[in-house]
Amino acid sequence: MIPNKSNFKFQELTPITGVKPYVIRFWETEFDEISPVDSDSGQKIYARKDVEAILKIKKLLFVEKMTVLEAKIAIKGTSFEIEATSQGEVSDVLKESGDVDFAKNMLISALQVIREIKSKNNW
Repeated sequence: MIPNKSNFKFQELTPITGVKPYVIRFWETEFDEISPVDSDSGQKIYARKDVEAILKIKKLLFVEKMTVLEAKIAIKGTSFEIEATSQGEVSDVLKESGDVDFAKNMLISALQVIREIKSKNNW
């Protein structure tokens, strides 16, 4: 349960989320959804959306057993839609939206899943 306030100090995160400080610091480097701001005193201040993102990432990684890459895809995947039919149109949409790296990561992840399925089923 997230306390009813809008900003949180770094030391408040572990009791709220149950995630260790070094893990939160790592996730900050991996997930754009966690974006604290530095206060005038040099402390990191986390918005409520940051805390919600930490809890969502925790669920994806620890409960659903996703990899970091899969969790990134799952988080961004909800807003990632391409309404194009040909390869050229898809490429243009990706270039315009700036999500080329994200799409590349999605494809890599999909290939990994396919390889795992093939391996498990001896295909």
